[in-house]
Amino acid sequence: MSVVMNASQFLAGLDDAEAEVKIIMRNRVRRLVDEGLRRLLAKTPVNTGEAAMNYVATGGTPYTGPVKQAGDPVEPTNDLPLGAERLRPAAEAVAIATIGTVDFSDPFNVFWITNKAPHIGGLETGSLPQAPYSPRSPAGMFGVTIEELAAMLESGRI
Repeated sequence: MSVVMNASQFLAGLDDAEAEVKIIMRNRVRRLVDEGLRRLLAKTPVNTGEAAMNYVATGGTPYTGPVKQAGDPVEPTNDLPLGAERLRPAAEAVAIATIGTVDFSDPFNVFWITNKAPHIGGLETGSLPQAPYSPRSPAGMFGVTIEELAAMLESGRI
């Protein structure tokens, strides 16, 4: 146990503690954003890759850029398990690369994962794809991921 001898030492100790807390929080927030994006991607069905490639991680403000366009589907995916689609790796790489552009220097900032794909709402609510196909993530992606992240934070796993 250390004893503070004067006000200067006390203030220096507070500065050191603040710097340590910022480092801890910066790492925790970075893990939270990374884990959130990876969990969203794992739950998102991939047909053309458009929904997956349009997840964008940002800090401060949500992404306002254009929708990233995907090509045509290369295989029927409705009967495939999530994760087995051929277009998934390339689409996920586009989304995961956005984490590298996020400034985590202020861990008390607001961080976003947005998706502007036109059909993301239908995938989230389970209303896409339409008959004769069936939704592959009927519980959605966002709500489930938020609950998972909250549980991870509460348990200290993040």
